[in-house]
Amino acid sequence: MKLDRQQIKIIVLYILLLAGGLWHILGVLQTTMRLLAAPLLIALCLLLCLEYLREHRNRKFIFWGIFVCVTCFLIELIGVKTGVIFGSYSYGETLQPLLWGIPVAIGFAWLAMLISSAAISQYLLPARFFTKPFVSAVAIALLMVIFDLFMEPAATKLGYWTWESKNIPLRNYLAWFAFGFILSYIGLRLGLFIKKPSSLALHAYIAQLCYFVLVSLS
Repeated sequence: MKLDRQQIKIIVLYILLLAGGLWHILGVLQTTMRLLAAPLLIALCLLLCLEYLREHRNRKFIFWGIFVCVTCFLIELIGVKTGVIFGSYSYGETLQPLLWGIPVAIGFAWLAMLISSAAISQYLLPARFFTKPFVSAVAIALLMVIFDLFMEPAATKLGYWTWESKNIPLRNYLAWFAFGFILSYIGLRLGLFIKKPSSLALHAYIAQLCYFVLVSLS
C-alpha cells in the first residue's frame, strides 16, 4: 500500500513522540531530548499552521495565530510573576530560550494545542454544531483541560515547570478552560475551524497525549 504525504507526516509524528516517551522511560538521550524540546514544540506548531493554511487558505488564521502566541506568552508572564492566574509556579531550564523567565516556545505550544483541540472537537461534534461558536468553544476548552490533566504530571518530570505546592491548584484548570474558551471563540467568530480539519492536527493531539502518558508512567 502506497502512503500519501499526509500519512507519512502522521507516522513520523507518532514515531518521534512515542520514541521520546520510550527514551524517557529507558533514561537514554535525555540531554538531547531537553535540547530539542522547545524547537520541536515550535516546529509542530508551525507545521499545523502551514497545514491549516494549505487546506483552508484563510488569511484570518495568520492574525489569529499571532494574537494567540503573543497573548498566551503575556498570560504566562503575568501568571509566573503574580501567581494569580494559574497558581504559584516557575519555569525550569528545559524549554530554552527563556525571555523574562518564560519560554519563547510557550505561545507556540498554546497555539498548537488550540489547533489540535479544535480538530478533535470537529471530529467529535455533530456537523450541525460547527457553525455554533459557543458550543464549539466549550468543546475545545474542555479538550484543552483534558490535555492539561495528562500533561501536568509529565511536564514537572521533564523540568518544563514546577509548582510551589504539591497539588496542582484547581485555578490552573479553570484558567485553562477560560483562556481555551476565549481564544477559540475568537477564532470561531473569525470563521476558523468550521470546515473539516486536517487529520494531522487530530493526531497531533493524540500523539502528544501518548507521549505525556509514557513520561508520567516512567
